[in-house]
Amino acid sequence: GGGTSWVVLLSLFSSCAVEAWKVWRLLRPTLTVKFPFVKVRQLQSTKERETAEYDRIAFRYLAIVLYPLVIIWSLYALKQYEYKSWYSWLISNLANAVYTFGFISMCPQLYVNYRLKSVAHLPWKVFMYKIFNTFVDDAFAWLIEMPWKHRLMTLRDDVVFVIFLIQVYLYRV
Repeated sequence: GGGTSWVVLLSLFSSCAVEAWKVWRLLRPTLTVKFPFVKVRQLQSTKERETAEYDRIAFRYLAIVLYPLVIIWSLYALKQYEYKSWYSWLISNLANAVYTFGFISMCPQLYVNYRLKSVAHLPWKVFMYKIFNTFVDDAFAWLIEMPWKHRLMTLRDDVVFVIFLIQVYLYRV
């Protein structure tokens, strides 16, 4: 139901699986007997700590600006647009929140690259994955029938990707 293509759902679930795998590889969680029952790898080098701090700064400032905008937009939409039910308004605005979180989670890497004046810390496998993922998302968004909002969000990814390509050019290894 809802008019969502199975291809789109498969793409989203596979993206979630890849992101979970990347987090698992980075944090290397192990089970413990003490609460919270999971221990994650601590950042060891000063470069890792510096990168994590830049990442935290960028995430915090983007969240401070964009989350209130999502709330304001949802209240504006409730007043200005007509929805079939409260449920459709809620789903639409939860989708806005998810898209905003996606944007917020992509942009800190750009800030880290800017502060370090380098993209050397990024493996080329990740770069190739970003190219492939951006291309596939664009192809699905514009070739398969889906909501206009999702199509616009793929363009948001393209803007971030173009900025990333500019950084790769400027901060050559």
